[in-house]
Amino acid sequence: MDELVAARAELVRLEENERNLVKQLSDVRTAAAKQRKRIEELIRTRPPPIQCLPVELLSSILLLALRGTNPSQKEILARVSRHWRDVILDHPNFWSAIEIVSSRKLSPAVRLHLKKSREAPLDITIRVESSKHHSSLREGLDLLIPCADRWHTLYIYSWSSASFPQFILGRIGAVKFPSLKRIEFDWSVDTFPTFLSATNVPVLEHLDLGYLMVDDRDGRSWHRSMPGMSFSTHIPVLTLVTLTLSGHTPPWLLQPNSVHFPVLETLKISLTSTSEFFKAIVTPKLISLDYAVSLEDIISSLFSSLEGKFSSVKQVSFTMESSSLDTSGALALCRVFPNVCHAEFYSESLPHAFFDPCEGIYSLRSPVDHWKSLESVAFRDMDPSLWLEPPIRENNAFVRWLVERQHQQPLRVRIEGAYAEEEDVPSFCMLYEILREYCVVELEDVVLCHESELSKSAGSRLQLVGGSPSSIVHFLTSVMQCVPMFTSGLVDDMGAVVGEQSSHE
Repeated sequence: MDELVAARAELVRLEENERNLVKQLSDVRTAAAKQRKRIEELIRTRPPPIQCLPVELLSSILLLALRGTNPSQKEILARVSRHWRDVILDHPNFWSAIEIVSSRKLSPAVRLHLKKSREAPLDITIRVESSKHHSSLREGLDLLIPCADRWHTLYIYSWSSASFPQFILGRIGAVKFPSLKRIEFDWSVDTFPTFLSATNVPVLEHLDLGYLMVDDRDGRSWHRSMPGMSFSTHIPVLTLVTLTLSGHTPPWLLQPNSVHFPVLETLKISLTSTSEFFKAIVTPKLISLDYAVSLEDIISSLFSSLEGKFSSVKQVSFTMESSSLDTSGALALCRVFPNVCHAEFYSESLPHAFFDPCEGIYSLRSPVDHWKSLESVAFRDMDPSLWLEPPIRENNAFVRWLVERQHQQPLRVRIEGAYAEEEDVPSFCMLYEILREYCVVELEDVVLCHESELSKSAGSRLQLVGGSPSSIVHFLTSVMQCVPMFTSGLVDDMGAVVGEQSSHE
């Protein structure tokens, strides 16, 4: 009897505990639901992460988004939120880019930009789009020249076929720009800008002078504008890091090793004659050279006298006509830049001179063998029809050279901007397969013109309709295998088609 009472008492106790636990669980669930609701409310009311960024960081992000865009983009971003609007309206850097255009009436925004940019460095762009209407340019210069101490970059572009309005150079010719770091001129000019001296632009680092049309054949125009002056008096040679010169070669008074560029790292030169220029410059820190081979220069004699002068150069880019250079000229170029790691060739035809054997020189097979540190070679704007004379292994100088060096570290070879007509496609695919045997091949903007169609109807698989030679199939298979990841179902289907075609072949 006592055991029955005890058992019943224990049951009562357990049932009471059960009720308490159920109530406690209910209370916990109710509290959890309230907490979940509170979190959701906090998430709804809390500003998005980008709104919580420090103003300086948000400004940097927005400036990157607005780089190179028109003013309307700024207005669109300002409408996103009040915070963004305040940042854009209040931060001076959003108002530092100012553009004046000859064909348009001067915008009131120019004055607004000058006011709201406060003391921020200014990026000035001048566009000449008309040969008749220059009033806006004059008015704009009247506003901007008093702020010359704030100019940070200056871009002048002329889209007019008429002569460049010289009054622009006249207005800024005597002005000093103590903060100007970058200048880009893209116009045809027949007198050299006089405001580029170290006195006027003491901290200039980047200079791009395009389309120099200075022609001194009559012996008058140049000497009338700059009598007896030399190159160093017109360009701040001590501060330049990058320099681009193109057009006619001005008749500077240049002596060998007379022009020192102590910090120049990048040089792009495309002048009618470069002989005196290369002899005159001293560039101990030059890393990259972009050189359009001049037809007026005798390359072999010019660069053979400069051997060892440009040993710091690691990257070269040569633009040339194949017929403009022989093996002796190519050898002179390779010797004067002995430490090249990366070479680019802009030429429709294969630059045979660099890869053909050197006659009478037994220590080297080809001029490029002088580049002991070579890692990559790029061919741009090649015409496949000029590259693909069969049989490719025997007739292509570059392929022959690759075969000769096959036991060395494989090169990276990039082919860019090629367009193969339909009759050249099989040969191009063969070239690609051959290159893969001896180097790492990269393709960029390569167009193969071949008439094939992809067909897919409801319920059917993707099919390749039309001509599909085995060379195309193998080429596509090889390229697709080189791509690490596909996210497109269409590309997956194409891969399946290529695989099937390959197996049938």
